[in-house]
Amino acid sequence: MKFFLLPISLIVLFILERLFFRKNWRKGLSVNVTFSESTIRSGEGVVVKEKSDNRKRIPLSIISVEWSLERLCSQYKVDEKPFVVSSSFSLPPYSSVKRNKEINGLKRGIYTISSGKITSSDLFSSEEYSCPLISNSMLCVLPERRNTFSSSYAYRGFLGSVLSQKMNQEDPFEIKAIRPYFPTDSMRVVNWKASAKTGSLKVNQYEWTTDESVMVMLDLSRGDEEERETLIEHVSSFSSLILERGVSLSLYSNGRDYKDGTLVKVGEGSGSSHIDSVDKALSTIKVSSIDAMAFSSLMKNALRGEKNCVPVFFSVYMENDEIDSFFSLSKTEGAVFLLKGEERQNVFLLEEGNE
Repeated sequence: MKFFLLPISLIVLFILERLFFRKNWRKGLSVNVTFSESTIRSGEGVVVKEKSDNRKRIPLSIISVEWSLERLCSQYKVDEKPFVVSSSFSLPPYSSVKRNKEINGLKRGIYTISSGKITSSDLFSSEEYSCPLISNSMLCVLPERRNTFSSSYAYRGFLGSVLSQKMNQEDPFEIKAIRPYFPTDSMRVVNWKASAKTGSLKVNQYEWTTDESVMVMLDLSRGDEEERETLIEHVSSFSSLILERGVSLSLYSNGRDYKDGTLVKVGEGSGSSHIDSVDKALSTIKVSSIDAMAFSSLMKNALRGEKNCVPVFFSVYMENDEIDSFFSLSKTEGAVFLLKGEERQNVFLLEEGNE
């Protein structure tokens, strides 16, 4: 009789353990996956922090945590393939496990932790149990900067033939800030005292005696996805340089926000905080499915509404008649920057290069 009771008792114990584990394995268990930073520049690295806590008496002999990184501004995942991270470990009673995953080379965009799953099994590994892993952590990757812009022929040509004609002289008695030297700066504005302290050339940035500004119009309806990404990087670099010179700037685009599908627009502003606003707006653009007609209408309305601004058009390419139409709509002399095409008066080809 005792011989039969032992296997029956083991079977009952096995069934009870399974039922107990199934009911209680999730109690006191938490897994948090977060980005170490909220904002980085394209090309920089970020650490994804994973922390698992088991706040109960029941040990978890085996637990697996799986999640993927999703880029919301593209039809593709990271590097055109799903980026999946999976790890397995044990969690004794009232213990925690921390793991860090360093990720490098992220492209411009908004990233989230998605498709997360937590899996565990009972002491006998007879059955697996799983539940979704939810993370609200988001990462904004700003566009990469192109260092050739500050010294390129296109930028020097724009400053010399367009912007300098529209801006009045700086007020030599009102110093707004001290900033790094650009190749286009005159040596007369170099602040030699500040340069000696920092070991690099610094210049005085004076207050402008004009209320004119630059209006950037970004057309993403042409070219492939890679060319559109390159164009966004150029606009980010250009906008930063203009704003660092103390000139106010606004941005219009037919690129749509990944979240609500609205056309991306940044109102006129100036200063370092506005550089961040422009970059973050550019980060949200979904470069697929761009509406060319929406931009044509947007450009006309913007040019009609703005009076004291220098319009600057960015596109992969434009036909000559389109360029003529742009200049005819402009109330003031503007400029066109292209990735492809031929240069002419106030039409400049963008150069390659990254910081």
